[in-house]
Amino acid sequence: MSIDATTVFGLDVRADPPLSLLRGARAQATGRELDVEVDNLTVAGERDGFDMVCEQIEPNGKLSFRIEAHPQAGYLLWGPRYGAHLLSRDGRTLRCATADADKHAWQRLLVAQVLPFAAVLHGLEVFHASAVVVDRRAVAFVGPSRSGKTSVALELCRRGASFLADDVLALERDNWGLVGHPGSPLAGLDHAEAQRAHAGLAQSRIAGVNERELLVRMAPTLGPAPLGALFLLDRRADGPSRPCFEPAADARALLGATFNFVLADRRRLSGLLDVCALVAQRKVQRILMGPSVNATQVGAAVLARLEASG
Repeated sequence: MSIDATTVFGLDVRADPPLSLLRGARAQATGRELDVEVDNLTVAGERDGFDMVCEQIEPNGKLSFRIEAHPQAGYLLWGPRYGAHLLSRDGRTLRCATADADKHAWQRLLVAQVLPFAAVLHGLEVFHASAVVVDRRAVAFVGPSRSGKTSVALELCRRGASFLADDVLALERDNWGLVGHPGSPLAGLDHAEAQRAHAGLAQSRIAGVNERELLVRMAPTLGPAPLGALFLLDRRADGPSRPCFEPAADARALLGATFNFVLADRRRLSGLLDVCALVAQRKVQRILMGPSVNATQVGAAVLARLEASG
């Protein structure tokens, strides 16, 4: 038996067998353990008593994945291509049944959805954001899909920043405010952006390819970083031809940036409000831009903004 211990999203993930998409993660242990068991079985016959919570549908109308809940067994996240992931209600144990899954797709759902879900069960908050570390502080980018979060984060890494997380940022309150935890050491680029901005990417850094994205291995930061700034990416058809910064005055933008709308009990919602209030005390700005603005322009503008503000 080979037990692999890796810390991502603020969780110490102990997996048997080791998970290839977490290879290279080197963050410090947090003491929040998640034991993962992977087998070539199915849980199709074990879904009695589960109620559907939500589902994601592809543009072609087919099911992408579904989340179901059981009062004792916990949460089941599954999809036609992704196998099934049964997560205990306390977020401490996870069984991944991969019999019906594509070879690598089940790990993609694990990284993109299941582990962030477990982080919330452990009391962390997760934002739909990509993040880097600049001058020892986390800088996060929030925005809808295809707004450019990943591309901007990679551009800042090209300019010397350290990679922290892609698409999901796990935040934790500590005695000094908020810290952002390293996510998986992967960044997902849609094919058009990968071809346009990262054509020279070394083959050794490509972790996988599917019909939606190119998965790129990143050199991760070694530990959490205090949150220093958060930028809301607002790309509009009639937006300006270069990045334009303005204060983010609407608090609903932060509340809407949570990655998990499923868990809505009183404790979780109270924690979400608390985290959003702490985020609002940092530098929170909206970046307005038109469709022609690229990641190079945004990255340069963000670094100039951070330098000007000290």
